[in-house]
This record gives sequence, C-alpha cells and structure tokens, in this order.
Amino acid sequence: MTLTNQELANAMTSPASIFDFPLEVVACPGLSREQKIDILKRWELDARALQRATDENMGGGEPPLLDEVNRALMMLDPQNTVRDGFGSAPTKI
Repeated sequence: MTLTNQELANAMTSPASIFDFPLEVVACPGLSREQKIDILKRWELDARALQRATDENMGGGEPPLLDEVNRALMMLDPQNTVRDGFGSAPTKI
C-alpha cells in the first residue's frame, strides 16, 4: 500500500481513517520508520483518549486498540527512544 500525499496527511491526523489495524502501519512500504512511529504515536494518543472516555462511561464507539498500537510501536522502537511531538498532554490522576 502506497499512500498519496493526502492519505499521508490524513494518516498523520487520524490514523484509523486510513488504516484498519496498527500493524498495517508497520507493514506499509511507502512510509519511513519515523513516519510510521509518528502515525502510531498519534493513534496511541487517540486510543488513550477513547479509553478515558470509555472509563468515564462516555464510550460507544470502536474499541481503542491500545494494546495493538503499543505492540506495533514496540516493533519499530523497542527502546521507546522516539518522543512524540504532542508535548506533555494533561493526564487524569
């Protein structure tokens, strides 16, 4: 699967709009390792937000796929050395 520029832009902002599963990102030959990690980090952020909503009984959508996203990230960055570009997002305590 080779992505167009528009599909790449969409994948960077909403990975699930382009890919069905996180491992599809890993297997996509047209993406660099850094692009794959960026897409998966965005997917992780989205999955965590969905998980928080589900925890607060505001779910109802697709399952977050957080475990699958983390497995895919571990394949590309086993030491978790690549930081995401989202800064220090607030977290629920």
